[in-house]
Amino acid sequence: MPIHLEISRLNRLLVIVARGPVTPDEVRDLVQQMVDNDVRHFSKIIDVSGSSIDMSREQVEAMALALRAEKGAAARGPIAFVIHPEREGFADLFADATKGDRPVRLFRSLHDARRWLRELPG
Repeated sequence: MPIHLEISRLNRLLVIVARGPVTPDEVRDLVQQMVDNDVRHFSKIIDVSGSSIDMSREQVEAMALALRAEKGAAARGPIAFVIHPEREGFADLFADATKGDRPVRLFRSLHDARRWLRELPG
């Protein structure tokens, strides 16, 4: 699977790294893993800088809508995406579709993403 999920319960942090081509089914499986592990409220660093996720704007918006409708949706944690600076894609679409739901930002480095999450209140 080109998506690796690491859960740190002590730090209340998920680190997700995607490499290579990623399918919509793999994204859905990842979301299900987060639900099953009851960690949606944790902060998330999602590194998609080395991947391509083939999802249309409509697919991403439908996924965001489904996530909002789930039980416990209000408790979702902030997301820091690490992106490739010369590519737009899933991270941009997802951040745009969920920007009113929780803190979400795009970064070009893992260091900046970690710092932003540490500086968030709460």
